[in-house]
Order: sequence, then structure tokens, then C-alpha cells
Amino acid sequence: MTKTSSNKNGKISTKEKIFDVSVDLFSKKGFDAVSIREIAREVGIRESSIYNHYPSKETILNVIFQYFKKELTKMRPPEAVNIEKLTPDIFRERVHLTHMLFRTPTMEKIFKIIINEQFKNEKARKIVLHNLIEEPHKFTEKVLDNMNQRGIIRPLDPKIMAVEFQYPIFSLFMEYLLLKSNNLNTEDVETRLKSHVDFFLSVITPEVEK
Repeated sequence: MTKTSSNKNGKISTKEKIFDVSVDLFSKKGFDAVSIREIAREVGIRESSIYNHYPSKETILNVIFQYFKKELTKMRPPEAVNIEKLTPDIFRERVHLTHMLFRTPTMEKIFKIIINEQFKNEKARKIVLHNLIEEPHKFTEKVLDNMNQRGIIRPLDPKIMAVEFQYPIFSLFMEYLLLKSNNLNTEDVETRLKSHVDFFLSVITPEVEK
């Protein structure tokens, strides 16, 4: 749900209702199968009223994509802006924040929309390739390289270790979201997520001399 369009009384605005209904319908039926008329009917307004808020169905989809990208920035803890002070625990915290983010119904639905649209919509494809894969991978590599220079992790190749950390994380979260969107049990994949982070930290953390 968008937060910027609610009125001062805390009530959901018409624009926000259109957003929420569109997210729900697009995730269930696919973008192409949903009409402006259907969105208006579910919101409880006339079809022409939609255009007072969004000029087209494509605009609604683009706003949904922008919301998703904005929310993704929350996957980084606030202290991540200063990588000089980061410790290996940042990797555990990032996974936790990502998990919490994708447990929200709106993000779960939008993720489903993006996965469904990525093969025919360039913006959806860019979100997958850049925001979900490339950008987190580059950030992980940068953090590992900095920790390497500070000597707080083992002297391992940051390029290789970023791949070793990030790509299993992406795959496991894909599995988690696919299971969750179909109301299937996610306990096993959540356990594997935790085990992966624990193993990665055990690999990069220097042994304490006795």
C-alpha cells in the first residue's frame, strides 16, 4: 500500500485504493488480463474516474514498479551508508531485513507481478537484473573488499565471495516467495537461508587464536 496519498484523517485515498486493487488484480490475473473497467469496479468508482488519478493502466504499473524499487532500499540497514564501520554481521542483518520486507502482502504481490512480467516488460526485467541481482551483488562485493582491506575477514577474493553469498540468497528468496505466494510452507527454505548465512560467516570470519 502506498503511504503518500492517504488524507489527513488517515483514510485511504481513491488513488491509493486504485493502487492497492491494481496490485491485487495484476498479481492474480496478470497485467494484460486486467482492464481499467475491472479496476474501477473493484475500487467502487466509475471507469472515467480512474483517469483523474492515473492516465493509463501502464502508468499504474509503472507506479507499482517505483514503489517496489523504493521499498528495496530498506534492505540495507541505515549504518550501511558508512561501509568503513560495517562488520560481518551486516550480512545477517541484510537477510533479516529482506525477509521482513518480503513478508508484507503488498511486496509479495508486486514481486509476483514483476516475475510474471519480466519476459515481456523491459522495466520489470531491469528490476530483476539490476535491483534484485546486480545492485545487491555489487554492494556485497564492495563491503567484502573493504572488510578485507581492514583485515576483519579472511583474505578471500571479494568478487568470488560476493557471488558465493549473493546468488544462493537470491535463489532461496525466489523459492521462499514462490512458496509463500501459493500459501505453501516456507519453514524449510527459511532454515536453509539461516544456514547459508551462518556458513558464509564461518567461512569469512578469522579463527580466534587460543
